[in-house]
Amino acid sequence: MTELPNNFEQLKSLDRKALKQVYASGTCPNLDDLKGTAKGVVLDPKWFDYIRLWRGKHFNSSGAGEVKGKNILGIGLFSYQKYQFDVSIEKSLFGDRNIAYINHDYPVNPGWVRRFHDEMVELQPGFYLACSHYSLNNSLRYMSYFAFDFR
Repeated sequence: MTELPNNFEQLKSLDRKALKQVYASGTCPNLDDLKGTAKGVVLDPKWFDYIRLWRGKHFNSSGAGEVKGKNILGIGLFSYQKYQFDVSIEKSLFGDRNIAYINHDYPVNPGWVRRFHDEMVELQPGFYLACSHYSLNNSLRYMSYFAFDFR
């Protein structure tokens, strides 16, 4: 793949194998760039985006490498922020590189939300791809690819 996708439609046209290749080509984001509201889309499994429950993330950056935020969820035309997270640069659990780790392990979040392990990379300035896993029985199981866009 010579040029990385730069919009949701390009990513939506890819299957899981191709998304994995694109993800592997992404770079570790600069945390100071994660600020404001990013529109989001679940790419795989494809059926999940049809219900439009998850709509993105809102990030609050301190400008000193500290980023916190909440997920944006919705039903119909109504949307709201729920489930806190923070973001840090960590070594990927799935490869020898740094990624932005989205940590949902906050006491205010329900137990099932705290089990998500999301790793994200930047594809283009302001455009990100993440891979989500779920901790179950001491192992991480693939859940989804999702993307978000600040532009």
